[in-house]
Amino acid sequence: MKKQITTKQAYEALQLCEKRGIKAGAFFIIGYPGENGKTILDTVRFASSLPLDYLSFTLPYPIPGTSLFERLSSRLVSEEWNEPKSLQLVKHKLLFNSQITEIKLKFAIVKGMIQFYIRKYAGKQGYRIIGSPFEKMTDVAYELTH
Repeated sequence: MKKQITTKQAYEALQLCEKRGIKAGAFFIIGYPGENGKTILDTVRFASSLPLDYLSFTLPYPIPGTSLFERLSSRLVSEEWNEPKSLQLVKHKLLFNSQITEIKLKFAIVKGMIQFYIRKYAGKQGYRIIGSPFEKMTDVAYELTH
C-alpha cells in the first residue's frame, strides 16, 4: 500500500501517545491484494497487540478513480457496496475476486477484534490466561477456514 512506515515506527509512535496520555486508534485493511494467510495473521497479531484506545478492521474497498480500483478492475464482482440488511458481525462485503475467501477474511477481522479487547480489558496476565490460548486456537481455525 506504499505506506512508507515500518511496524516498529508505528509501535514507537503509539508508545509515545500512551506515555503522554494521548488517545490513539488505528484502522487496518485485511485482505489487500498481495496478502496471503500468513501476512493477514501477522497483521491481526500486530494490530491487536498495539496499545490503542480504538481499533478497526475492514476489507479493501476499491473506490472508482483510485489505483486500487484500477488494479482490481478485471476482478470486480460489484462496484457498489451495500450494507447487508441481516444482522452480521462484520458488515463488509468483498467487492472483488480474491485468493482468500470473504468468510476467511471476516474470520480474521473478528479474531483480531476479540484479541484486541481481551488484551485491552484483561491486561497482560489475563491475556496470558485467556487471550493467548484463544489466539492459538483461532490461528488453527483460521488455517482450516476456506
